[in-house]
Amino acid sequence: MSFNWIDKYVNGIIDYCYSRDIFEIYSTLDMIIRKIDKDNPILRGNDAIYLRNYFDEEIVFIRDDLPYQCEKFVLSHELGHAILHTDMDQAAYNSRLINRGKLERQADYFACRLLGAKIDDVYHYDMTSKQMAGDLCVREECLEYL
Repeated sequence: MSFNWIDKYVNGIIDYCYSRDIFEIYSTLDMIIRKIDKDNPILRGNDAIYLRNYFDEEIVFIRDDLPYQCEKFVLSHELGHAILHTDMDQAAYNSRLINRGKLERQADYFACRLLGAKIDDVYHYDMTSKQMAGDLCVREECLEYL
């Protein structure tokens, strides 16, 4: 499945915000990031949840215990939903899901492209796909996008 059309959105957001930094992008777009305890019922067992309310305010609730690089991926993934799936008023990120739908794969691709994640042929040479994904803080399924 080709997600090349998503590259236009990624490049557009980088141009509009003059940055690839996810925190600067959220700030430029007036999107709110709220770090909360992983057991908070708002998350419903997910790592993060994106919400757009009646007043078009956008907020991402994200676990406060994620490593920094993983937090950047999750925030980029949720931004992908906000930009690509404008008809949705909420989306959740759960790294433990096995069966991933089309919209989730699109958001993953968006996040990988926005972060500029790349496999280094030398550094990652002896790593398994699980180890590479862990090192890059992406889902194992995302390696095909890199």
